[in-house]
Amino acid sequence: MSTTGHGHSEPGADPESIAVGHELKDANVGPLVFAALGLGVLLLVSFIVMGVVLRSTGNTLADTSSDLPTTTAMQMQIPPSPRLQQNAVIDGNQIIADATKKLAGYGWVDQQAGITHIPIERAMELVVERGVAGK
Repeated sequence: MSTTGHGHSEPGADPESIAVGHELKDANVGPLVFAALGLGVLLLVSFIVMGVVLRSTGNTLADTSSDLPTTTAMQMQIPPSPRLQQNAVIDGNQIIADATKKLAGYGWVDQQAGITHIPIERAMELVVERGVAGK
């Protein structure tokens, strides 16, 4: 007996099915029903096991929601120390303002040694007038 590659030991399609134009044999219902019943039993057993576990730990499904913090508590929660940056926008703006003030103004770097800082614009003018030292 030769097979036609469709997994049956029969030599080909049923002559009656060929004459009618479609399969006359339906799928084998037994294994399908057995698989559906097995899945149903598995689902039922898993619910029973979950109920037993919840009951043995003393928790119920209603109890789990009380453990979650409220939205206001989550918003007001402050991280533990050290809190390095509490507000990135305000801190960033302050850093930029301090740097701009220092770059655009006069001030002491080391008063004991007589070292100062000057605005960038003035420093560029001095470099154009005097040149760079050592060149």
